[in-house]
Amino acid sequence: MSWIHRVNSHSLIGGSSVVLLALVLAAVPCTSHSLDALLVKALHSTCPLLDPEVHHGRGVAENMSGKREVVASARDLSACVSACCSRVKCGVAVLQGEMCLALECHSLDACPLVPVNGSQAVVVQPGSDAEVVQQLSTNATHMESKDGVRPGEAVRVTDHRCEMYQGDCGPHGVCEPLGDRRKDGLCRCETSYQWDAALGGCVSISTKVPSAERTHTTTLSPPSTFTTQNASSAAVTPSPGKDTTSEPVVEKLLVKINNKTVELSEGSNIYKGEVTLSAFAIGGDSDHKYDKYEWQLLDPKSDDTGSVSDLRSQTITLSHLSQGVYVFKVEVTAAGAHGEAVGNVTVKLARHTNQPPKAIIAPPSQIIKLPTSAVIIDGSGSTDDDGIVSYAWETVTAPLGYKLKDSEQAGATLQLTDLMAGNYTIMLCVKDKEGLEGNATTFLNVIKETDYPPNANAGGDQIIYLPKTEIVVCGNQSTDDHGIEEWEWTKGPKDSGKAVDMQDTRTPFLHLSNLEEGHYQFILQVTDSLGQTSNTSVYVYVQQPSLAAPKANAGQDMQIVLPNTTVLLDGRGSTDTSLSTHWVWTQISGPNMAHLAYPNQSHTSASGLTKGEYQFLLTVWAAEDAGKNTSDLLAVTVRQEHNVVPKADAGGDFSVTLPVSAVVVDGSKSSDDVAVTRWLWERDATSLAAGHVINGSDHSPVLLFTGVVAGRYVWRLTVWDDQGASSSNTVSIIVKEGPHHLDEVRVVVGADMGTLSTTQLTTLLQKMELFLHTAERVVTIQLISLTGLPHTGKVSVTFVAHTGKAVMVGVEVVATLRHQVISDSSDLLDLPLLAVDTVVCQNNCSGHGECVEASRECHCRTWWMESFFRRHMGDGTQNCDWSVVYVFVIICMLVLVLGLGTWGMALLVSRKLVGRGRTRRKPPRYSLLSTHEETLKLQPRPGGGLLDSASESNSDVEIHFDSRVMKRRQEDKARNGYHRTARIRT
Repeated sequence: MSWIHRVNSHSLIGGSSVVLLALVLAAVPCTSHSLDALLVKALHSTCPLLDPEVHHGRGVAENMSGKREVVASARDLSACVSACCSRVKCGVAVLQGEMCLALECHSLDACPLVPVNGSQAVVVQPGSDAEVVQQLSTNATHMESKDGVRPGEAVRVTDHRCEMYQGDCGPHGVCEPLGDRRKDGLCRCETSYQWDAALGGCVSISTKVPSAERTHTTTLSPPSTFTTQNASSAAVTPSPGKDTTSEPVVEKLLVKINNKTVELSEGSNIYKGEVTLSAFAIGGDSDHKYDKYEWQLLDPKSDDTGSVSDLRSQTITLSHLSQGVYVFKVEVTAAGAHGEAVGNVTVKLARHTNQPPKAIIAPPSQIIKLPTSAVIIDGSGSTDDDGIVSYAWETVTAPLGYKLKDSEQAGATLQLTDLMAGNYTIMLCVKDKEGLEGNATTFLNVIKETDYPPNANAGGDQIIYLPKTEIVVCGNQSTDDHGIEEWEWTKGPKDSGKAVDMQDTRTPFLHLSNLEEGHYQFILQVTDSLGQTSNTSVYVYVQQPSLAAPKANAGQDMQIVLPNTTVLLDGRGSTDTSLSTHWVWTQISGPNMAHLAYPNQSHTSASGLTKGEYQFLLTVWAAEDAGKNTSDLLAVTVRQEHNVVPKADAGGDFSVTLPVSAVVVDGSKSSDDVAVTRWLWERDATSLAAGHVINGSDHSPVLLFTGVVAGRYVWRLTVWDDQGASSSNTVSIIVKEGPHHLDEVRVVVGADMGTLSTTQLTTLLQKMELFLHTAERVVTIQLISLTGLPHTGKVSVTFVAHTGKAVMVGVEVVATLRHQVISDSSDLLDLPLLAVDTVVCQNNCSGHGECVEASRECHCRTWWMESFFRRHMGDGTQNCDWSVVYVFVIICMLVLVLGLGTWGMALLVSRKLVGRGRTRRKPPRYSLLSTHEETLKLQPRPGGGLLDSASESNSDVEIHFDSRVMKRRQEDKARNGYHRTARIRT
């Protein structure tokens, strides 16, 4: 039974990286660089173990045993790495020329990388040491069955790390390397031996001491940790140095978890299905059930929406998962055995399939009539999942001689001009960034202009009375769709045959003179530009004057009942009238003034009547003698039988654009069967509260209010009649921002609102215009508003600067005034400028925050902060330039560099000081003793010498030196025959 050590979160990355990096770097040295940081960050969720280093000059061997897949859509390294990340079992991405290979490596030797010119390799998902352990264990078991070895005598591959040729595995163990070129490995016990973690070596299976009989055993902590991509296992061992006399040894279980990878549905951020993770344990008492499972989620996310169930069972169920990697740890406990493992569930984004774009033309067909010769065709409604990159228009069919202009063939909108009559078929071709296309066609029918014949109109018949003998007949009411080119007047056959003088017969106005008593017929013929004609006739009657005056008759008095408010006034009952009789209707009295439609005709209508009594007077007279006239009075009574509720009319919804001094809302069209007596305008609860009513107009038919801001105002109009009946109506007013609201500039002037005069204001605006003038432009300032600031009483001036018909950019105006005026405004202007800024804050805060309108400060988003150097030592602009992460990394690097520099300086100084304190040793001076000198006696130095005679020596002249070596540096050894403090006395 092999023993598997504990797996921690660091081994998920560290151990696996070592194995595959050894695989990649095994051949020859190669140059390398790193992938783009943005790409690595984008792929982190699906490939958390991605190694960003790019190994140049490495490729895949032709005889590789691992699986490989050619990714045709990937043409560069970034696309190749992304494609490999999207595949669950892809471990290495290789780009050979423009061919991308996704390699699936099950072991160290499955995908050997060899030197290949022009090839690049990236480790996407590294292998693991646990796979090697499993492979070695499997091979050993296979050897047992092949050679007929009994299970109790099997070769055992342990989890004990070792170094090659160092004897780490004991007398009955062999260090099995983890790879062909690796020096580290795992201990393998010989036949009939088994690894004992408590003793730290291989022991005989027959002589192995039972766990219950071991006493005072000291165990060592695991020498190394490792993990596998598909299975992880761990061991629980006592802490080093603890006495385990009373504690039985817990057997370690091999626990395995099969990792799962799922993909989200397209357009969804949550996985809708369920995912299960199961733990499988091997070891312990096979007859005993594994009775306890404990699952734990490692590194949970605070905002995760996922849920998990059955945390104390062999299989857990996950649901509502979001994108990312969920890492779980499981502990399995049985009788006298324990084991752990780590597994994960990876949730990937849905694979995106590019769809061809869809071309949409609006409208799909059009019909126009000449002389309209221009039309607009809109293709901006075309759609694509990744965006459209180009539009191309093409004429499929068109009248002969018509051709699209070059400027009209590109863009989402096509404008056709100078069209001719006929049928057109226009095709739009759209293309996305991957070259997929979509087409659509539109049809255009240009109809030739229809020229209608003219319509002659000579006016009505006319009558004159002698002695008048002249009259003008008008034909100017004749019409034609393209205009009349000719007029012609002739004398008709149906008259009395009297003579007449005709003048201007080729004009619209025929002048007749020398008319005689009788009747005349005249024919008018008009001709248009195409030669089409139209005729009409008119009669002129010449009569003797009448001697009797006409007698007026206005008819009988009338009564009407509300809600009817119109009556017909008919004076055609008058006598002795002729075509020259004049008629006049006038109102004498009534509750209100009625409206007379045609007061100068024999009959007319009077409308707008209300409850009460009216009197109308009809006066008639002859044209020949205005002094002979008669009159008749008509009474009209209007009664109300049932009161009708008044009808409120607020005028309908409308919109206004700032700046505007006052908004006018007209409710005068409200009506009642009698009369509206009271009006009331009220602001709706959903309306903006800004603005105020002026002149008490909220109690009148027309409402006036000022001080509006951009937004929606809703007013309710209520009207009452004299009997208290009422009705209401609402109106919505949309106040829009002005087209140049971003260019509006606000200047705060150091003057009091109560003392600022028109002359001072005019002078201030003129001087600011001079500061904005340049050689290329003349600037005029348009005053928008003049208000007083609350609490301070200072004056706020809002304006827009114009250069001809264009408007100057507000930011440019502010920069110019700040640079030229505000610093020396007391000397250049009569009134000091306290502040200059745009009305709307236009600081984009470096694209990482929002500008607060009230304070003009930048509110930075999470993980972003202000650049103090730019704010206090640069242009002084509020900003969000710095990333908090980068600032933290830079500070850590500065501290590290400063620490290393200090340590290096200290080390350099200490070496120099030690070198100066050393003294140069003198060479030893000694010679061999002669024969007569052998009797010399070596006596100690007075005061305690270092050399003494050895009385127990076999030689009479043998001398023992008792050297008391001085403290020196560790590398300074004493030289034979030389001592700095001892001497021989004779």
